[in-house]
Amino acid sequence: MHGGEHSGAQQVVIGTGAGVGSAVVGLLPWIVTGMRLPLQNTWATPTTDPSDMPIALLPFSQYAVTTIAAVLLVGGAVTGIVVRVLRGRGALGRSGSLAALGGLVGLQVVAVVETAVVTGAGMRMDGTPGTGGEISASQLYVVALTVGSLVCVAVAAVTAALVARAAPAGALVALALAAVALGVWADALVVPPVEAVGAGAAPVLAVLRWLPAVAVGAAIAWTGLRTIGQGIVAVVALGILWTGAALVTAVSYALGSRVLLPYPVEMVSAGATVFVMAMGPAGATLLPVVVAVVIGVVGAVAVRWWTQRHRRPAAV
Repeated sequence: MHGGEHSGAQQVVIGTGAGVGSAVVGLLPWIVTGMRLPLQNTWATPTTDPSDMPIALLPFSQYAVTTIAAVLLVGGAVTGIVVRVLRGRGALGRSGSLAALGGLVGLQVVAVVETAVVTGAGMRMDGTPGTGGEISASQLYVVALTVGSLVCVAVAAVTAALVARAAPAGALVALALAAVALGVWADALVVPPVEAVGAGAAPVLAVLRWLPAVAVGAAIAWTGLRTIGQGIVAVVALGILWTGAALVTAVSYALGSRVLLPYPVEMVSAGATVFVMAMGPAGATLLPVVVAVVIGVVGAVAVRWWTQRHRRPAAV
């Protein structure tokens, strides 16, 4: 073996470690809180003390839906970035890349299943039917959170695969989606899920609101703007950034309402209304896009200049 090359077994070990480690990084905002399941409205044993709640690997709560999605998607993006870097250095091949994906998905599925079991075991399941049928509102609640979380795991896996192995233009779209999730992830590090925003956290959150724009701009700079195709993909990434924050707000509102949970049509309608309202004045919502464009263009020029300056001369 030469340089950074590793045997198949070593690549599997490295890849699995990369996937599991990246999933843990994604879960970090929840891990630092102590991972106590948020207080539930239909908990079988009424309590107002968060320390009475069991340990859960995800913050199952209708008020933390976007946080659940963020910690899973960020884990996927980190996996993709790590695998892409290791592949570039010859440390991972196909088997190692697949192992990384397996480590990511494996840990995230374990987190979803463990949280679903813990939540279901403690809920009061004999409440008023939430669908007009035999399924109680609590059962519907647990099933909805579980299915939604598993969908997020699938999206995280696709994100990891695109970032790890797709062409830069294809990876850019996945990175733009991850950038929106990164904003929610970073906010959760400052303000734990389902907790109110304190006065001290407000200035930090005001700074963090620019994080997705910086991330998208950096991704555009990495991809480059040398071709029409790259420019089109960059515009798509900017569109994702533009609508992402409003979409997060709309989803948080719609899924965070227990009144709307049993009524999907009304939930979608309410979410759509909030989405339009959250877009707000064009100037305010486009400002992060402008920041991303400036970072992307300046960064792309700088990267191209650096690459040309350090390019090895062709052999004579």
